[in-house]
Amino acid sequence: MYALDAARVSGLDTPGRLRNHDRMSGPSMWLGVAILVGILVALELWRRRRAREIAEQWLAQHNYRVRRLRPVYVSMRPRFRATPFRNNDWAVDYRAEVDDMRLGGTGEVRLRVWTDLLGLMDREPEISWDRMPTLADGGAPTAEMEWDNAQIAVLRQVASGDTTWRPAGRDPEARAEFDATVEHILALHRRGLLQCATPIAELHGEAQYAEITDVVLTPEGRRALERADAQPQP
Repeated sequence: MYALDAARVSGLDTPGRLRNHDRMSGPSMWLGVAILVGILVALELWRRRRAREIAEQWLAQHNYRVRRLRPVYVSMRPRFRATPFRNNDWAVDYRAEVDDMRLGGTGEVRLRVWTDLLGLMDREPEISWDRMPTLADGGAPTAEMEWDNAQIAVLRQVASGDTTWRPAGRDPEARAEFDATVEHILALHRRGLLQCATPIAELHGEAQYAEITDVVLTPEGRRALERADAQPQP
């Protein structure tokens, strides 16, 4: 009697108290495991996010426009050499379809980004090309190529008999497209490939031009169009 009372006073466990502690230890353990797993998942997501940012920054700095960028989890053929003293588990691999905005063409490249737990190890990824950029099969042209193609298209349209040009519609997209076309006509006029009247300004909207007339090819413009037609298409 006195021994049991002494145990209760001193805070020692009794058989009933032991069962209560067992019931409390289970949920506490699973809560700790869940917190730990949540922290690890959050760190992994953060690491992969940083790796993707590094890959995107490298591509942008080297004048590549990304069409598609996706992670590579399993590869049947290794694309990168073995690296001593580095654990491949810290590498994040990507496959990117890109447009070369400096030289033209579209290709596919692999990027391996090395990171640590916080995604901050290395900002210079390893590179391996699956397919070098090419203009074949719809490869992207450079800005200069797009400009030249647009002006050749204007020359062809003028050669077909279009002498008066107006916007195709009143919506902002049509007006912006017409403004760009007039700029091409004026550039061709400065190069001596076209003759045209002074464009009429747009006074009642946000567009720059309302109309341009008397657009005709010059002899030099006809020769430029013949040279363009004689070139092989990529």
